[in-house]
Amino acid sequence: MTSSVKMQLGHDYLSSLKYTLKIDKRNSPVRPTKGYAFIAKTHIGGLAPDSQSLRFLRQEFDLRCAIPLGFYHAALNFGICSGVIFPWGSGFLNRTTSIPERFFLGGNLSPVCALGGPKASWGFKTRATSPYEPKRQIDDENADVASRDSLGGNFTVTALADLSFDLPTRWFRERGIHAHVFAYAGNVAMLTENEFRSFSMQKFIGSFRSSAGIGVVIPTNRFRMELNYCYILKKFANDHAKAGFWLTFSRPS
Repeated sequence: MTSSVKMQLGHDYLSSLKYTLKIDKRNSPVRPTKGYAFIAKTHIGGLAPDSQSLRFLRQEFDLRCAIPLGFYHAALNFGICSGVIFPWGSGFLNRTTSIPERFFLGGNLSPVCALGGPKASWGFKTRATSPYEPKRQIDDENADVASRDSLGGNFTVTALADLSFDLPTRWFRERGIHAHVFAYAGNVAMLTENEFRSFSMQKFIGSFRSSAGIGVVIPTNRFRMELNYCYILKKFANDHAKAGFWLTFSRPS
């Protein structure tokens, strides 16, 4: 267990208010080929007058757009997501935020379906990209990394592009089975506990993790299944990402 996790052990109380604004004008949440969607979430914690109450302000934005291309039922989907969380109160920039409330990127989900904020990414495992802290050193000469805890971040930005198109076989078209080519990029960073002093937007953008690939999509009334081959364009030493085949099941959110 890392020192950052140990410092947050104990009991805290959460009294909060959450508001979500959602506009979805896409023709389908599973295979959108035209329209747009926007969601904004505001979460305020610490409404109770208690010193043990978690005090934070969390804001998330997610914008999607689908553009039909006019051939093979093809469409270009692109989106950008962003989120920020800060503690509030006196000296808030010197305070930390609760680890469970922070942003973690990665997960075996389709970003096309995951409307609701930055989280899913192709080719990266759950909590794959975030600031880490060594937990214990492995005393094994064959081990080249330390065991680490994923701490999450206070600020994140992700972007995606997805080109979907029909397969030439009629049997696939009648069942909605289609192909897609995709790309993803994103990053997460810490800004509290005086970390904002060393934050650079140029460095933040330059350290985006990214992936690309191609796959087959099988949409149903309940979920979207994808069999993809993902290629990792950029990752760092502590990221849990791999190139290869991925099978994902995603429900529209």
